[in-house]
Amino acid sequence: MTTPATPSDAKKTEMPTLHEEHLTQFWARYGNTIYIVCGAIALAILAKGGWEYLNAQKELGIQREYAQCVTTDSFRSFAANHPGHPLTGAAEITIADNAYSAGKYAEALGAYTLAIADLPAGPIQARARMGQAMSQALTGKAADAEANLRKLMNDTGLLKTTRCEAGYHLAVLALDSGRGAEVQGLAEQLLRIDPTSPFAERAFSLRPAAPEALAVPAAHALAVPAKR
Repeated sequence: MTTPATPSDAKKTEMPTLHEEHLTQFWARYGNTIYIVCGAIALAILAKGGWEYLNAQKELGIQREYAQCVTTDSFRSFAANHPGHPLTGAAEITIADNAYSAGKYAEALGAYTLAIADLPAGPIQARARMGQAMSQALTGKAADAEANLRKLMNDTGLLKTTRCEAGYHLAVLALDSGRGAEVQGLAEQLLRIDPTSPFAERAFSLRPAAPEALAVPAAHALAVPAKR
């Protein structure tokens, strides 16, 4: 004889049925939406991966194009085709260096200024800033040059070599403008920045101990910034 089902047994058999029924109704009502959402997520993942791949291929192409630049005109063309790219800043430094070496200081100043805007903060940008200041000194913008060199010298985030080089050029400009008394103080400051720096030694050698030292023109002491 079959034992009658107790109320608790009925609930046990009824619960899964109701659960399955609710689940079936849920998928019948919202299934298409869920498939669409899942599909959109999958497409987004694929799109992200595809976008990253395309960007990586584009970046490799830019790097190859930069590596093929050998003349000033080719660097100019590269810079025009890739505005804002860090390698554009590097190309602009090359253009500026070539102009500076050729005595075209106004052209060099423009190229160094563009490079500063395109390069991230760091040693390479600092080098462009150095070139900018030196070009300013040689185009009659001595006040701007000294202000920018002083910023470089006092920037504790930069390499000590860069800071001392800036201080040395600042001392040259001070001497050239007849402010020989400043040279001693600048030389001592460079020693505090880096006691082993050859630029500090050079700054001390600029002190107007002899009359002929005052005759040293800044244009003879300023050279293309050392490449790091």
